[in-house]
Amino acid sequence: MITPEHIQSNIKYFQENDIENDNDYQLLMQQKHVMEQKLMERNYYHKNFQLLYSLVEKSRNYQEFVDILVNNKTLLKEIFTLEGQLRRSHHLINSDNVEIDWLHKFGIDIMEYIVKDPKLFSLYNNGLL
Repeated sequence: MITPEHIQSNIKYFQENDIENDNDYQLLMQQKHVMEQKLMERNYYHKNFQLLYSLVEKSRNYQEFVDILVNNKTLLKEIFTLEGQLRRSHHLINSDNVEIDWLHKFGIDIMEYIVKDPKLFSLYNNGLL
């Protein structure tokens, strides 16, 4: 079977270049890192919720229930507050970002796309995007 020329050139390009330098590979590795962090965070939440549930389940009346909640303020803060979430995800904020040339790669002008959507534009202006 004869392979078309453009496919052969793509295969040759892929085989000659180091995959570590490929933008798509870097993007996939970044996504893998993000997903692994989300999985760890989910497991952490699950463990804390189980701990909180086991403590609450032991209460026999309202006063014991309130005492358990008062004595476990740090656990409640860690689970339910934004500060606890930010503390856990702080390392994600400081991670290196892979820059993709969206216009060249996919024909998308990312700034034009952001400017058209008011929500994205406000996120961009606040430094969250």
